[in-house]
Formats: sequence, structure tokens, C-alpha cells
Amino acid sequence: MRKVLQKIGNRYCRWQLERALPGIHAQLKAYSKGSTTTGTQAITMWAAVKRILKHRPNWILESGTGSSTLILAAAVHRLRREDPTYQGRIVSMESVPEWHATAETMLPDACRDVVEIVLGPREKFEIAMFRGYIHGNIPKHDYDFVLLDGPKFWDERGLAFCADIFRAMELSSAPVIHGVVDGRASSVMVIQAIYGVAAARYWHFRYAAGFSLPKIDFTDADLKTSRDFRCSPTGRLSWVHFRR
Repeated sequence: MRKVLQKIGNRYCRWQLERALPGIHAQLKAYSKGSTTTGTQAITMWAAVKRILKHRPNWILESGTGSSTLILAAAVHRLRREDPTYQGRIVSMESVPEWHATAETMLPDACRDVVEIVLGPREKFEIAMFRGYIHGNIPKHDYDFVLLDGPKFWDERGLAFCADIFRAMELSSAPVIHGVVDGRASSVMVIQAIYGVAAARYWHFRYAAGFSLPKIDFTDADLKTSRDFRCSPTGRLSWVHFRR
């Protein structure tokens, strides 16, 4: 049933993407001829495009370059056509040198005015109680949108999570960062643990989750007390400091 619902959802979202960004599937088809990547699913990309068109972010951080970069660029170009004062930009991170070189070569010329592809080797990243991985070398900008689809988030110690959203939070002065997680369930779980389930709801048939996260300073000395945790009658703890 999950696969059936996902197939229906992706078909519907491909239709919505074409309506919002006419000609995008022709661009993706041409791009795919020189790429071995399967691309980000349509459910995720339609969720991202909807949020970009709604929130009009000035700086978009994409964690994992690929065909999704073309869709993000098309959304930014649409906003620029609608409002000449809008100057949205995309920083697309790739951790694998070979993939970075391919992405740089394959990026269509029409996208280069809004997209910068950056090589960022994978680095360990720890925040609060959680261990994750980020792209190193992320340029400092006021990111207000993140598409989270990398880097690799497991190692010899087991499963971790993709943490670029929290690195972007450190780099940015934006009070809220909007975005979408593609498939990385462990990343959604960390977001839910910190902000609550309502901050990023995830279902396997969607394989994605949207979010809007207020900026947090995790180095705040006041975040070191058991009062930040709630205890249920059954002894279950939940971290409630940042719940909204």
C-alpha cells in the first residue's frame, strides 16, 4: 500500500510541478541523459517549490546537488520574473568530488545566474545530544530555506543524521528557516525531538517532511537543566524546552 500511495503521490506532484514551472520536465529529461542520479522524488520537490513560492527565501541551501537543483532554480527564476526586486540565490552543496565535478559540468547555463555549486567534504557535526554529518565549507549567508538531501549520514558507529539545517542555523541570522527533508527519517526524528512532532510530520508513503524552524542558540547555558524535560506518568521523558 505504501508504494502504491507513493506512486500516486509522485504522479500528482509531477503534474503540479509542470503547472507551476512550465517546461521543467523537458529540462529534467535533458539533464538526466548525462547523469547517473535517480533524482529527488516529485513529492519532495513539489513540497519544496510550494514553500519557496510562498516564503520567497533570499538564500536557499541545497544539501545534495542533482536534478533537484534545476527545479529550485526554476522556482527562483519564476519569482524573479514576477518581482524584479527579488534576488533569491541557491547554494548547492556536494560532498563527493566526482559528483561535484559532474554537477558543475552539467549545470545548464540558464541556471548559473542563481546557482553556486560548492564542494563540501563530509564532516561530523554534534549539536545538543545528537550526532550528525554536514557538508563542510558551507558559505556564510542568511539562509532561510534548506532542502535536506545529504550528505551520507552513517558511519562505523551506525546511524546518525543529516545536520545541514542546524549548520545553516548557525551561519544565518534569519529568525526562521523553512525547508523540506527528503527521505532522511533520522533527521526528521531529531527535528521532532527538539521542536515537537508538529514541526516536521513524516509518513513513509510520502518519504518527506516540510518544516519551519525558529532559530535556536544551542550553546545557551540555560539549556542544561532537567527542567527542560517532561516526565510522563509512565516514566517517558520528552525534551520540551523548544516546543511551540
